[in-house]
Amino acid sequence: MSIPNSLLQLWAARIASKIAICSAMTYDLYQLSKTRGKDGTLKLGISDEKRRQLAKKKKAGSDKRTVEDVFIESLVAASSCRHHAPRRQTSTPVCSSNSARRTRHPPRIPSISMRRFTTEPSKRQTAALSVPDETTREDYHNLVNTYDSPSDMWEQPEHVQQHFPLAPRLVIPPEKEDSPPYAPRVVLPPEDGEHALQLRYWRKLLQRRPGRVSHSRLWTTYQSLRSPRLRYVADDDIRMAFRHLSWVEFPNAEGAMPRYFALLEECIGEQIPVTTPEWNSAIAFAGRWVRNSTSAEVKGAVETWMRMERNGVVADHTTFNILFDVAVKAGRFALADTIFNELKMRDMPLSRYFRTSMIYYAGMKGDGDGVRRAFRDLVNAGEIVDTAIMNCVILSLVRAGEPAAAEHVFYKMKQLYEQKLGTEGPREWQGKKELGVLLHRTAMRLRQEKEEHESSFFGGQYSAEERREEVQKLTPIKPDARTYRILIQHHAYTSGDLERIRELLDEMKQDGMNVHGSVYVHLFRGFWQHGGISYTSWNRNNLEAFWEDFLTRHAVQQISNIDEANDDPEPSEEDRAPYFTKAVAHGVLRAFYKCAGRKKMVEVWEEIEMKWDDMDADARRTLQACVDQLVREDSVYIV
Repeated sequence: MSIPNSLLQLWAARIASKIAICSAMTYDLYQLSKTRGKDGTLKLGISDEKRRQLAKKKKAGSDKRTVEDVFIESLVAASSCRHHAPRRQTSTPVCSSNSARRTRHPPRIPSISMRRFTTEPSKRQTAALSVPDETTREDYHNLVNTYDSPSDMWEQPEHVQQHFPLAPRLVIPPEKEDSPPYAPRVVLPPEDGEHALQLRYWRKLLQRRPGRVSHSRLWTTYQSLRSPRLRYVADDDIRMAFRHLSWVEFPNAEGAMPRYFALLEECIGEQIPVTTPEWNSAIAFAGRWVRNSTSAEVKGAVETWMRMERNGVVADHTTFNILFDVAVKAGRFALADTIFNELKMRDMPLSRYFRTSMIYYAGMKGDGDGVRRAFRDLVNAGEIVDTAIMNCVILSLVRAGEPAAAEHVFYKMKQLYEQKLGTEGPREWQGKKELGVLLHRTAMRLRQEKEEHESSFFGGQYSAEERREEVQKLTPIKPDARTYRILIQHHAYTSGDLERIRELLDEMKQDGMNVHGSVYVHLFRGFWQHGGISYTSWNRNNLEAFWEDFLTRHAVQQISNIDEANDDPEPSEEDRAPYFTKAVAHGVLRAFYKCAGRKKMVEVWEEIEMKWDDMDADARRTLQACVDQLVREDSVYIV
């Protein structure tokens, strides 16, 4: 090819490029003119009517922002970010012939980056799940089908999705969206041999399985490291530290939340990235660090989630599962519905934990049919039923005002265990938690394999049901100590059936279950509620028998404190012998006042003071005030 021809082709290409650029600019100016109002101002995707409503609402109650307002504002802010916006399909292709040119078509908005959990079981678990099974899904449907429900024949209205308008970017700056979240961190070497020895011992604790090491010892060892501590710690060790601190029996365990948030603050201060699962654990601690969640805990959980978004971490379905659970337990049903709508709008999956929360939600609303419907949805979704899920069903039916149905489910659990399953679950809390994670991952894996098989070239009916039933046969469904406590609590407060409580306690003792101190709290409160009436089993003799049983168990089986040098985990709260608390002492004092009178109540108070060695000043002051009040009431009654 001659040189003049080459120059001619180059000149023609440059002319074509300029024409394309001018066309693109003309198209952009046309699109921009469509977004301007009559006064030339830009429209940001919100209609004038909507703008007036928002301004009116802000003017009317600018100083009365509820948790729902904060949550929805956070969703609006997140929806303007490309990483948080739902996936949108476009029918116009994007030009990709020259990356340096501007496209004539609007850019495609990327979808949310979803975190995928690893569901591959170990070889031992795979071998154990190959046992044949005769249990059918209908057996698990029948666990809660105590009678036909007329509402099952009604058509349920479709769930209305709520779409929130776009808003100016308040979460992630545009320049940070396409950049890496962080650069590789440089970990400093130990300063000397002693420092290296401290780091080595801390890593040794981290290498143990979560839940199998004392958190007190782990945290004390971490605090003893030289400052700034995290600059000498690798990312993998930080990940393991978060995992250990989040692996607790109960979120309200003493010291669990402060330790976790202290490590979180140090990471943020050192600009060390915090992953989505670690933020999720922080949200869970913020919303569940007390036994009974309130609006304050809901606000703390939402604010922690907002902080997570501001730090550029994308929420996943687990994040919304936790927020939903916290809102439900606090009785904030409208907020729970908003969270559920947002999860559906983002096309996020409903996990085993979320479906269990739906059962709990129906019980909180007093909807027995909703409890059964949510349980059927869980089974139909391919989830594996175990004792923890059935405990949620029983508790929800009791709260829905259907104790007879709850007792029926309890009976069928025992019957199914004796006739078909024959598998007893782990009794330690670590094993129960590991089992729940394994069942969650196994069900996810089976659903994924079924979807991949049926969508393949040779796809057809897949035998996922048979494999799921094999797993179900090995899954424990036998009632545990929590199952019995749920029923005992109901009979102590509501039915007043002391004989049924005796039967449940005898079953627990025959099965070798520990009678937790909370059981005695329910019993003593039952005597306060039902006692003091003639010809009732809630009398002084039975009260004294239960009180003596409590003192005997407290004296003989009391667990000593773990030595500071011991690396073993703290004993399970479920396995602890009955011990003195303000709830126990308060319950027994009022019970003896109701059933035996003022004099006996004072004697019991003196006995408590003598045997409760580590009673703190606050407990003593509170209980003494209770005794004084009961004495005054009795004096007024006598006069």
